Amino acid sequence: MAQVLSPQPAHNLPTPVSNRTSIAAESNQLNLDGYAGAIENVQLLEPLSPDTPVEELRRRYKEDGVIWVKGLLDSATVKKFRGDYLAFVNDGTGLLKEGTDPVEGIFSGQPWQNFLLPGAVRRALGLSDDGLFVERAIASHQSDTYQDFKNGVGRALEPFVGRLGDFKYSWCLPRSLLRLSVPGGNVDVHGGGLIYLDKSHEIGRKFEKDFDELNANLSDEQRISAFNENMMAGGWLDRNAAKFGKHWGRRWLVGKYEAGDVVFHSPYMVHAGAKNEDCQNRIRVSTDLRFVDKMKPYDERWTYLAYSPDDPNVAKEKK
Repeated sequence: MAQVLSPQPAHNLPTPVSNRTSIAAESNQLNLDGYAGAIENVQLLEPLSPDTPVEELRRRYKEDGVIWVKGLLDSATVKKFRGDYLAFVNDGTGLLKEGTDPVEGIFSGQPWQNFLLPGAVRRALGLSDDGLFVERAIASHQSDTYQDFKNGVGRALEPFVGRLGDFKYSWCLPRSLLRLSVPGGNVDVHGGGLIYLDKSHEIGRKFEKDFDELNANLSDEQRISAFNENMMAGGWLDRNAAKFGKHWGRRWLVGKYEAGDVVFHSPYMVHAGAKNEDCQNRIRVSTDLRFVDKMKPYDERWTYLAYSPDDPNVAKEKK
């Protein structure tokens, strides 16, 4: 999966990778505020340049489960979409602070529960998927603004993903999800961007194997559901990221993500999000994209637009 990030451009040279035992760059450790308490000793992901040799990209992706590529997309295109999207969901909802530029994404300060996206988090908190903001968030996925952006970005990334995955026919699947965290434009390390558990794709594979055994007697529909009887509410592995990391003896990693950056991670990679504590009250925006080799079997649920009438995924269900 690739995550396209929305904030300002910058180009950082990668740290030398010889004799590495971790995917963290050399840096001072930091603490983030998780939803179940402090996540301590978080380290920085190591950024890579788009012109990194493909053999090195593949090695890093295979060994680490995640790679963060700087400046892979045009930052101006990403910023424009950020402003267009936030203006769209702000219409009538009061998401943004009055008199501010939507590109800046300054949060209005209203109760954050009013602006939870439809799906897992709302379900876990016992909230129904309704209200004007939910309606605007759902409609944004079918809007021309988002579809044009997503399709353009997907086509731009397909050759890179094809080289990375050694695909015969690289294809960005139609279904994708927009993410919003209240109150990161620049997605600083404290801005609520994704955090990754160090080399946890190995752990993810173990969980997948265990769930396959647990779910063996369920119907096909229930077996592939993130909300079946064997899953925690919200589809999570654990609500306490700090405890989960300590249990597995792994550190959490984060990046100072910027406009035009793309993070690619394995579907088995354990990831989470800390609270958005951006010092300027900026909203974080990102979008998830999935890529497959069209010449091989793939999950056809991802060929439907998110929240469309034909979407078979549980995210469209309302309570």
